[in-house]
Amino acid sequence: MAENFDELNVMHKKIMSDSPKLHKGKFLLNFPKVIAEFENAMHKFPVKKILYKVIFRGRGLEFDSYRNFSPDDDASLIDWKASLRANSLLAKKYIEERELNIYFLVDVSNSMLFGSTDKLKAEFVAEFVVSLSHLVLGSGDKIGLVMFSDDVVKILRPSRGKNQFALFMKFLSDSSFYGGGFDLNKGIEHVLRMSNSPYTVFILVSDFIKTKKNSERELRLMGSKFETLAVMIRDPLDENLPKTKYQFSVQDPYSGRQMILDPDIAAKRYRKNVVRQKGMMKEIFKHSGIDLLELVTDKGIVIPLSGFLKQRAMGSRM
Repeated sequence: MAENFDELNVMHKKIMSDSPKLHKGKFLLNFPKVIAEFENAMHKFPVKKILYKVIFRGRGLEFDSYRNFSPDDDASLIDWKASLRANSLLAKKYIEERELNIYFLVDVSNSMLFGSTDKLKAEFVAEFVVSLSHLVLGSGDKIGLVMFSDDVVKILRPSRGKNQFALFMKFLSDSSFYGGGFDLNKGIEHVLRMSNSPYTVFILVSDFIKTKKNSERELRLMGSKFETLAVMIRDPLDENLPKTKYQFSVQDPYSGRQMILDPDIAAKRYRKNVVRQKGMMKEIFKHSGIDLLELVTDKGIVIPLSGFLKQRAMGSRM
């Protein structure tokens, strides 16, 4: 039975009386409320002012000249070699490229339809992507959407305007686009073929539970060609088995295989495999030059996102 434990990190509880269920195939979403809360909360942090200098720096900015560094500047703008030559702290001055294409590459495979909190991962992702895309549009750039499972199921080319945002909300809230297997490589290969502008940013959103080591090549290629961010969305039960004295059934959302577990026996091995798989993903992202933001469905978005942006502002890789 030991060989089956390698599959535990992609298995979820099938029988949970308190787990939310899809009601008549529809997601429970309130985009206006979420957008308002997100915008209001962001005003408490200096995030919006530095969003593009921090999260989209490099690919969307063209170098212009040097200027004296001020305490209010982003520390990552300092050119240390030029500063040493000039014997003065110098910051790089950029010309902002206003036609950025921000692609949201969203995992809609089977495991995203799981949830042990008041939101399925798919619902949490939809609200996160809609809120952030609203912020991007408000800054004058274009948003695009690629929804993938074991194939690319929906594409919206980058555009801006009310109609594009309405399509974002429509497609992300349509449960008929969700389900199926998981093939990250196919999703990445597709978007790399159709993207040739250096002013393109990819925001890759998934639980990354089913990601294999063989995705490293595609992720490195994406990270080397485009500014790329990864957002890992996890449910609490993706991280730890539930604390209970009863045995319970779990099912692999992709193969359909089931097994009965005793939590006292399985919990430690489950957690060990989760840590191992997440560690592998973090190493892959690090080697690919891709920063990683981790979110959990029972917690809010704004504080983790703010901390993520602040670390990037200080020039730290996540």
